[in-house]
Amino acid sequence: MPEEEITKELLLTTPVSDEDLAAEMKRAGTPVGKSTLVLTAVLLVAVSFGAGAWTHAATSSQPSARPQQAAGQQAGRQAGRGGTVGTVERIEGSTVYVKTMQGNEVSVSTTDSTKVGLSKPGALADLAPGSTVAVQGTTGADGTVAAQSITQQPARGN
Repeated sequence: MPEEEITKELLLTTPVSDEDLAAEMKRAGTPVGKSTLVLTAVLLVAVSFGAGAWTHAATSSQPSARPQQAAGQQAGRQAGRGGTVGTVERIEGSTVYVKTMQGNEVSVSTTDSTKVGLSKPGALADLAPGSTVAVQGTTGADGTVAAQSITQQPARGN
């Protein structure tokens, strides 16, 4: 059969057999190339890494950056916030016991690198029971705060 020139009229009036359609679909559905698969995998890894880094940054607990905030603003924020505010109840060795505004007692562990601030730089021995303090540090699972710094706050009028 001689090859006919395909015209619009011929294309619209000639029936298509199922065999021709299946062959055309096979030809059009060539598999995705190897380089496309590799680039897709690299992109997924990069997006997953970025999402993980963002999630970690958004959910990790870090010490508070402002020890000079008023004690009332810090009250009640000790769990997971890296510190506590309250009144020194007692000092036993390198542990300071602080009573929070809610009446809870928090054990604050200190080391030689813990900064203690008063009106001037101070030491652990400069704190006294009854002092109002702001503590910065890391809160452990048992509720004990490992202090990085302790700052004595001005006495609050009741």
